Amino acid sequence: MADEETVLSDIPNVSVIVADDPEKLELDEAGYFIIAPDTERMLILAKHYSYDKELLRIIEGPDARSIYHIIVKYEWVSTLNHAAYLGQELARAEIAMITGFGYVQG
Repeated sequence: MADEETVLSDIPNVSVIVADDPEKLELDEAGYFIIAPDTERMLILAKHYSYDKELLRIIEGPDARSIYHIIVKYEWVSTLNHAAYLGQELARAEIAMITGFGYVQG
């Protein structure tokens, strides 16, 4: 539970907050992304859609960092939860692309 705090005996005056799983998905009014590694070209694609299912743009880059940098730079996400989720998914897609493992967005 995120509200529970404990103090570590070897680190005085520092609280440890136990993280929990979020209960509800928070949708980002800026839209959503479909992430796909393109192993032939060794690129990651991030397709940005509105909630009306209109394709707004496709961002492509060689790694997760280059893509999330552009997404944040142009403010194509409006919540921290969405930005964190995208970073996680882009990293997973990059690992899948490099290793040749399959990738399914989670």
